[in-house]
Amino acid sequence: MSQLPVTIPKRPALKPAEDYYLLRRKGIGFIEEMGSRLWTDYNSHDPGITILEALCYAITDLAYRAGWDIKDILAPETDSSDPSQPFPNQAFFTAREILTVNPTTPDDFRRLLIDLETVRNAWVFCKECACDLSYYAWCENDKLLLSYRAPALTPAPQPVSPRGLYEILVELETDPDLGDLNDSKIVFRSTFHDADGAHATTMELRFPEIGMSDREGWALFLDSDDAFADLDGLSLNLKLTRFGATKTYDVFSDPDLDEEGRDGYLRSHWRGTFYLSFEIELVAEAKTIVFENAALRLFSDNVAKNAATAEGLKAVLEEKSADGFIQRYRKKAQQQSAAVERAKEALLAHRNLDEDYCRIDIVGIEEVAVCADVEVKPDADIERVQARIWFEIEQYFNAPVPFYSLQELMDAAVAVEEIFNGPELESGFIKAEDLEAAALKSVLRVSDIINRLMDIDGVIAVNGLQLAKYDAAGNVVRGAADPTWSSEGNPVFDSSKASASWLMYISKQHQPRLYLNASRFLFYLNGLPFLPRMDEASDTLNQLRGEAERPKIKNAPKDLPIPAGTFLNPEDYFPVQYSFPLTYGIGAQGLPSHASSLRRAQARQLKAYLLIFEQLLGNAFAQIAHAADLFSLDPAVERTYFVREFSKAIINGYDEIVSGLNHSALEKMTETLPEFHERRNRFLDHILARFGEQFREYALLLTNLQGQQVALDQLIDDKIAFLKAYPLISHDRGRAFNYAVDPCSPDNYPGIKKRITLLLGLDNERAIVVEHLLLRPKFPGDALYPACSVGACRICGEEDPYSFRVTFVMPGWLEPFNTDMEMRGFADRTIREETPSHLLGKICWVGNDGFTEDPDNPVVIDLADLLVEKGLTAGGTKPERADACDCGAAIYTAFNNVFKEWFQDKTLAYIRPDLLKTEMEAEFNAKVNPGDFSCTTVLDAVLWAEVQAMMVAHFHHVALYGWQFERFEDAWCKWLEADALIDWTEEHLQARVEAILAKNLISPDTASQNVPSPGGGGLGRGDGVCRCAAAIVTDIGMEFYELIGAAFKAGTALEDIPDFAPSEVVLCPDFEFNSGTAGQIQELLEERYNAYKEVSYRLWMVVDLLSKLSNSYPPATLHDFDAGSDHNPVRLGKTALGS
Repeated sequence: MSQLPVTIPKRPALKPAEDYYLLRRKGIGFIEEMGSRLWTDYNSHDPGITILEALCYAITDLAYRAGWDIKDILAPETDSSDPSQPFPNQAFFTAREILTVNPTTPDDFRRLLIDLETVRNAWVFCKECACDLSYYAWCENDKLLLSYRAPALTPAPQPVSPRGLYEILVELETDPDLGDLNDSKIVFRSTFHDADGAHATTMELRFPEIGMSDREGWALFLDSDDAFADLDGLSLNLKLTRFGATKTYDVFSDPDLDEEGRDGYLRSHWRGTFYLSFEIELVAEAKTIVFENAALRLFSDNVAKNAATAEGLKAVLEEKSADGFIQRYRKKAQQQSAAVERAKEALLAHRNLDEDYCRIDIVGIEEVAVCADVEVKPDADIERVQARIWFEIEQYFNAPVPFYSLQELMDAAVAVEEIFNGPELESGFIKAEDLEAAALKSVLRVSDIINRLMDIDGVIAVNGLQLAKYDAAGNVVRGAADPTWSSEGNPVFDSSKASASWLMYISKQHQPRLYLNASRFLFYLNGLPFLPRMDEASDTLNQLRGEAERPKIKNAPKDLPIPAGTFLNPEDYFPVQYSFPLTYGIGAQGLPSHASSLRRAQARQLKAYLLIFEQLLGNAFAQIAHAADLFSLDPAVERTYFVREFSKAIINGYDEIVSGLNHSALEKMTETLPEFHERRNRFLDHILARFGEQFREYALLLTNLQGQQVALDQLIDDKIAFLKAYPLISHDRGRAFNYAVDPCSPDNYPGIKKRITLLLGLDNERAIVVEHLLLRPKFPGDALYPACSVGACRICGEEDPYSFRVTFVMPGWLEPFNTDMEMRGFADRTIREETPSHLLGKICWVGNDGFTEDPDNPVVIDLADLLVEKGLTAGGTKPERADACDCGAAIYTAFNNVFKEWFQDKTLAYIRPDLLKTEMEAEFNAKVNPGDFSCTTVLDAVLWAEVQAMMVAHFHHVALYGWQFERFEDAWCKWLEADALIDWTEEHLQARVEAILAKNLISPDTASQNVPSPGGGGLGRGDGVCRCAAAIVTDIGMEFYELIGAAFKAGTALEDIPDFAPSEVVLCPDFEFNSGTAGQIQELLEERYNAYKEVSYRLWMVVDLLSKLSNSYPPATLHDFDAGSDHNPVRLGKTALGS
């Protein structure tokens, strides 16, 4: 960045226009060159040289003002009402406005999420496999078919999974009261009393995830605020129904144990994991919420263990108050749910074109305990060393993502374009390298941990460092540590190995977390072992966390301000003639009162001569003063050359030397309207070019269409509208609309739609951008897009009509695109150029002309031709042409009147073409009879049938395509509104069925034996239960598909479709489940599929209409060969013949 000099040069270098002496020398040189024969005196006393010197000085003043800082030249006389935009109507966009973009890359979306108040970190994964479901595609009889169920006799049907979906995982900030919000663990410090006093115990209760297996119960748990407030102590009952060291044993119901025996059982299993079940009774709602197999771990010394009793522990677990386990867990779950909802809102508001989200959830946590022997220096503070060890391991496991202020990055010489690269944030700026360092780890390396610990002041050596991973219940995970390697380079795990001294693998899409309560460090000082005081070490750890924290920056500047200028009045003018010596008599004082008439006339003559120079200079000063208007985005600007109108207040005696030289006359002399149009467009083109934009082809086509002057005038308006919206259409060019909030609002549109309409000069923004990925089936049994293959059936792209495809439904009835195919071709090219390169775009110019009665409709001629060709009069002769035309017009009018009355309330109604034709035939049969016409042609049964068929075909086409845009728009909006009522990221129907099956599974899943997962995440669950769930949901889904499909094809109205009653659920015979499992699944599927009925029915309608959209073309005339007319000719693919 250039800096202003801090010294004053002795001989400042002047620009030529600012150097008075240079101008004077050049002026005299020109005089010598041009007038040396008649002009020999070049001294200062010569009047000509005096005029030259005065003009030279005026030019230096002009040059001086032109060299002012541009912000001062552009500064308005009246300060802007908006301090952040000191130059109104100028295309001066701030760095935050013009350099930021809607999130595009995964890192952009991570920034967007981390910027939220409750989110600490986030990760974005492109979904590579199916999101909830796949369908099958295969060829049969050279026809491409799609279905949710693979055909039995077809070889190798192709499974299809729509692409373009994301999985989002967020890590939430720690809550001061509830601790880590990313797990389902509640840590509680309790005390047990004996004769020796109180003894502290740390209790960890890990709640099971019931949201998937018990949708209703989980909703009750989160939403029953009145019941859980329990103000009267009677609205909520909490009961511990089971407590034991296994998932089937209950110590309190064991008849062989008395109170002492129960206490002994508790103490004998103190170091292990206890499994608990709760029943929460909501009295007013008469509902019960059940938590089964919550896992409890206890941490204390032996004194506290021996003081604990089973009844005392039960009382702690059944505590209903706000400090109890259940209430604390509910508060934690509510905060988790609220944070995920805020993340969803942010993501949906910034969704990209033809992309969507499969799952938005909190990252899974895998706790890892660390144990080691640490040698320290004699003067080491053991508690501080312990705290530093914990802190360094936490930083290694979960690297933070710090925020920086704008000034910090500027001071670090980070380029402005790099600072503002990505989405605009509210909490500061994030560096790319910090995001990369905070990626999810798949492997923990012991060597990396040791390297970090060795850098701690006071540490001499770290010996025997071991890692152990724990599952969601707090049990050690085996088979994820220290693998060997196969010949292909893949890890091979020992299923019995628990601790790692080299590598510990983390499950896919999980985050490691230091398990403090299970970690152990023994310190050696001069060979003697020491244990740190844990309370002091914990306090020091909190201090270190606070010192390292870089909080989100809310109040610091987030943008570079536009530099404001100072208004210096560049148009202020001092007349040249006022700088002449007084003897000339042309200054402000004029001539003395005794001057003769001749002397006065001579003075006026000189003033008039100098007025030419005055006007040129005044106009030049005005041009500088109006420099802001040259680049202004104010449509009211009407000049690009500006003039200065003088008066006697500025030049004494001005009114004596001019006649009729007013402001309007000066402007007419300076700039004509064609010149203004041409220059105004050039200035706007300059601004467009600064942003890499241009209107060249559009300008040429518009000129050919409307004529140069009209086109140039419209171009000014189009360019100004484009530039005013440029921050938005540049920032949001890849952003989609928010389908979750008022999806059909005029203000809720994809960025590409606004950009395209502005590039095409369209005032009407009724174009629809259909993202095919949104039309994908969300559950087994949802509507499928009609398969379409060109030529021989093949599975090479056509089987997936959803991924990376968009359709632009354009208003084909609007000028000039309804008649000028060159303009339409330009529009098509523009749309394709603006469509992101990874998307396949289809463009449909859809008609919406409705129906207008036209006595000259070509169908009347067709009717007359039919009557002449096949009709006979009562006398058995061919009818006259004129009579046939009159008869055809009468028939057309009669059918037209019946059609208008019958169809007036059906313009937006969806009626399948075959049903529409049947209904129309019935209406015409009932209300139009051949006996109604007094034609010379005899309308017998055979001829009348052909007439009626022609009329049905004509009005059938009108009904289908006359309102096709509005009909599709109506169906599209109604589907979007129905779709917005369901949060598909929470549905996961198959996963819910799988959760119910897993929860109720009695026999072991033979396909899910303890086999190490490929990612090294411990023991994989296998896919036996998964396949069982998929089979159940597919069977029920096919029943639903057939119900809605049959109703749609039959034309049944939505409200007339009966409730879905699925067949009885049949569980997989390979497994044994608890009784009632099938009933739970049956209840879930029946409830959810009936909730899907409207959205699925409307999707059937949308995909059917979309697949049948037809381009509208201007009508053409097929001329007789001998006519030789070229008026309105037929052009292939650009015109239409008839209907």
